[in-house]
Amino acid sequence: MERSSFFVQFVLVLLACACGDGGDLGGEGGGGGQSSGGGPSTVTTGAGAGPSSGTTGAGAGPSSGTTGAGGGLGPHVPEPSTPTRGGTMTFTNIGAPGWWPRRIDREPGDPACDYKDGDDTWGGHCCMTEHHTTSDRLAPFDEEMTLIMKAIRVKQLAVYQPGGDPAAWQMVSSWDARRGVGSNLLVTEGQNTSADFTGDLTKKDCVTYFMQDKPFPCGDGKDYYCPDDPGIMHLGWAGSKLVVFLASMTFDDADVEKCDGGGQGHPGPWVAFVASELIRDGGRKWNGLCNCYSKTGTVGDGCGEINVFEVVMDNNDYSNREFMSTGVRSYQEGHVGGSVCGASCDRDAFADDVEVVDACAQQAYEKGPVIEAGGRSDGCPTWRRPDGDRYFMILLDEAQRAIQVAVIHPERIPSAAAEMLPDLPGALSRASIDAMVSMRLPE
Repeated sequence: MERSSFFVQFVLVLLACACGDGGDLGGEGGGGGQSSGGGPSTVTTGAGAGPSSGTTGAGAGPSSGTTGAGGGLGPHVPEPSTPTRGGTMTFTNIGAPGWWPRRIDREPGDPACDYKDGDDTWGGHCCMTEHHTTSDRLAPFDEEMTLIMKAIRVKQLAVYQPGGDPAAWQMVSSWDARRGVGSNLLVTEGQNTSADFTGDLTKKDCVTYFMQDKPFPCGDGKDYYCPDDPGIMHLGWAGSKLVVFLASMTFDDADVEKCDGGGQGHPGPWVAFVASELIRDGGRKWNGLCNCYSKTGTVGDGCGEINVFEVVMDNNDYSNREFMSTGVRSYQEGHVGGSVCGASCDRDAFADDVEVVDACAQQAYEKGPVIEAGGRSDGCPTWRRPDGDRYFMILLDEAQRAIQVAVIHPERIPSAAAEMLPDLPGALSRASIDAMVSMRLPE
């Protein structure tokens, strides 16, 4: 893949700085989730309901006309802001046969430990095996994936997947602020897991995980490691999937506390979609010496992580709170995308209606950029951090071997997304999915 010298330099800096908080497992600039330290915290969510793992809340009566999941959510009134033209980043040629290191629970010396037979981050035994796949349809992103968020205020969230009828995708998980309870959606922060969720993740810099409410059948651990961590032992979403949420990244940085409540927290918004087995490593992604993130130990060439939206705020030349990065990591290519608009970028140098910009050329895109795994990239795409509410979307489609990431202003919904927005119905046609994969915003 052709990359600019700017991006190459960034990757080198990323790797050089990867020794902090969880090794090389942070976001594009190392900022994604660094506040969570070396494993699960004991901070509870602001839901007020206490831990209730396994409680779906699906039977609770809807309010304000919302139902959720198969019944859809209905439109939500957004906060007014300057309309923008929207933006997309389209990743193509996604998926290839290959392998990643998988942690399993075997005794030291077991021949199944063919990748590693040693210690994990905290001195326990680490047995890892080479897990191979022959799939070229999104692999490894066709595996179960878990949604991660921090420093963002969510108002609606929906997950769609293909149903029994291949011509239709069904809403399988959802949450709406007007109801406050997830439908087939559990939210885990620290040791608290609940279907109840306030939606506001801007008060503390805790890392928050979103999964289905269905338990993950782990077995005896000999072929798939089973951590003693009930909060993340739930199914992610496998195969093709579409995640869309209405949210805002507009807040006062000074109001963000550390996850443990001990002073000023890291205010950088982060949305990631990662391999579910990566958070089942015994440290929720931060067990750097014993997880599937990398097979070389230097880059994310393992089981798959997508930093969907990350505001890099690491107090270096690659940081800028006014821009967001999007990057795809897996064994297929290591890093794809992941450009940043560093300290020299000026938000005000771009028109108010601009969403996606070329960090290398320092100009706005007139058509949504395309980044091909193993091929060319349209410049160095990055985002202006949105001011006010936006619909954020990530669509992973096996049929087209593509990942589509989009930011859409509620007042300027493109025709390709009109079946989905703003109603968020219970089902979407295959034609609508194809149209959204083909979007190149701005148009």
